[in-house]
Amino acid sequence: MGDRANVGIRGTDGNTVFLYIHWGGFDRHEIVAKALAHAMARDGDEAYFTRIFVSRVIERDWDKETGVGMLVNKLPATGDGYDVPVYDYMTKKITCHPEKWDNAGGYVDLDNVTVYTRDEYLAEYAIRGAGAYV
Repeated sequence: MGDRANVGIRGTDGNTVFLYIHWGGFDRHEIVAKALAHAMARDGDEAYFTRIFVSRVIERDWDKETGVGMLVNKLPATGDGYDVPVYDYMTKKITCHPEKWDNAGGYVDLDNVTVYTRDEYLAEYAIRGAGAYV
């Protein structure tokens, strides 16, 4: 079965790396907040920030054949109806989008979004002590 969701990180080039997580859909916001809090130590280096973010989302599933998928600018797999949080490295904002699918694959709905600043998002999803990295 699973508890599936998608999350993303948008780079300064406008491309978004989407990660499909087979387990943890209900906790996707906490997973993203934890990944952001860890990555903030390298906030001035997009390549390292992105690698740390992706590593923290994938966590223990690196050596597994299943559990996490990844695509650029397209959702890797169908989630279980959860919104898709996307961190924008340039603006430092998180947008939460409804997941959509058509014949071309998965994408996020750009019209119906909830937007958080990074600090608001971290506070909302219970990451304490993140201010030391900001």
